[in-house]
Amino acid sequence: MWGKADTHIHTTFSDGVASPAELVDFVVEKTDLQVIAVTDHDSAQGGLAAREYAQRRGYRLDVIVGQEVTTGEGDIVGLFLRSTLPTYATAREAVDAIHAQGGLAVAVHPFSFWATGTLMKGVARQIRTLPLDGVEVRNGFPTNFISNPLTGWHNRQGQQLSQLGGSDSHVPYTVGQACTLFPGRTAADLRIAIETRTTRAAGPLWLPTNIMRLVPMLLRRGLPSREQEPAYVQEPVFVHPSVHRPATHPAGDNRS
Repeated sequence: MWGKADTHIHTTFSDGVASPAELVDFVVEKTDLQVIAVTDHDSAQGGLAAREYAQRRGYRLDVIVGQEVTTGEGDIVGLFLRSTLPTYATAREAVDAIHAQGGLAVAVHPFSFWATGTLMKGVARQIRTLPLDGVEVRNGFPTNFISNPLTGWHNRQGQQLSQLGGSDSHVPYTVGQACTLFPGRTAADLRIAIETRTTRAAGPLWLPTNIMRLVPMLLRRGLPSREQEPAYVQEPVFVHPSVHRPATHPAGDNRS
């Protein structure tokens, strides 16, 4: 049995449109995901809030607390975190800090000029040498049509790390379009799959219709602004049993 996760999602705790509660409601009601990771820029509070809300509502959804950590060399996503990490000068510092929390470190869109302005510098140059746990070879953001295959090629030529897919969603209706497939159904299963390099990346870039829908939403609601960060209790990394939906082996892409 294969599970489906989206390991790269933003909320109003950074530059996303949906609040953690709105995101969780959407995932439960509108998607077939068993696991999500909330990875706001430079804050783990969105993930903590989403996890707490899912628990309070009794949803059978695993929420991983994550963060997209800014460094001077590009972004690193930390998964299975307990608290917010600061920004760092180097990617190696971020990876070490993530590991110090017991988390997993993932290079996301490392070849995206749009995201870093560095292309072959920074994280992109280091994905063959950094002590990473995984590489996002399928990022759903529409500007990554070149970055995705470049990332996959360099990973295959280098460490052959676990391959992840994430929507990089800033709006609910793109959640799950790019995703990570893994043996099992829970966040604990996903962690094992990342560590044993048995994940698969799947899904397309955001569709043009998704981008067109974003414009009127932003006009109605205004540009997203970061929420205040409440002091959530730092509990264990995942607390929910996953939903057990009937599933067949989804069509994944192991050669991004």
